[in-house]
Amino acid sequence: MVAVRRLSRSDSRILLITEPERRGKAEAIGKILQNSTGGFLAMLNADASPERGSIRGLLTMASEPKVGAVSAEPVFDTGDGPLQRSLALMWSAHSRMSLLLNHAGISNHASDELLVIRRRLVPALPANVVNDGAFMGGLIRAQGYLVKFSTRARVRIEVPRIPIELIRQRRRIIFGHFQVWKRLGRPPRTMESMMLMDPLVSLRTFIRTLSTTPQLIKAIPIVIVVESVSVILGLSDTILSTDRHRVWKRNAV
Repeated sequence: MVAVRRLSRSDSRILLITEPERRGKAEAIGKILQNSTGGFLAMLNADASPERGSIRGLLTMASEPKVGAVSAEPVFDTGDGPLQRSLALMWSAHSRMSLLLNHAGISNHASDELLVIRRRLVPALPANVVNDGAFMGGLIRAQGYLVKFSTRARVRIEVPRIPIELIRQRRRIIFGHFQVWKRLGRPPRTMESMMLMDPLVSLRTFIRTLSTTPQLIKAIPIVIVVESVSVILGLSDTILSTDRHRVWKRNAV
């Protein structure tokens, strides 16, 4: 932040917005939306790093007339441990499903790791929204614009390093998807929601993922356990209408 503050003093194009305390990602994005200009807004998570040319590629796609949002494919360094294989399986299936929905023109979910939106379509963001990408994608799709996904644009992300962090993350995401469903009337189209909406497509996507990386078969039991626990906890949070995920706990570094 010191470097950004120094640059903002010498370059009027750079605006640094700081908060005295963490009040949630959605509220921070709301301030960005209020202070942004131009036709498009590129958003990058603080713990993510775009590969060369990715932002330019997303902006090119987003400039097409009927496109309202485009997100990049998240990638990370995989390993051979049980947790690493589980993460690889989950993210591979997620990206494959996102690409399938992209080609079908029915996606309403955006990955917020690296995302470009048509700015006028999202004038504001509710302060308690947990999954900002899912909300923006659903809002943009509801206005008749396409939500796209690009495997040519890639962004490197940080992933959980211990199982409890993964469960905590999945619990928050599942709660956030229920929250978007309640607010916008439609669930975000993701791998997990498509299992309910179109089980056959989800099964085919899962099988194709495993066929390209058969070593990930070993991760299936762990993924089932993690997702089962996370869904139960996320659904419980939804029923209780908790605000616990508004400012989430950071993972260990």
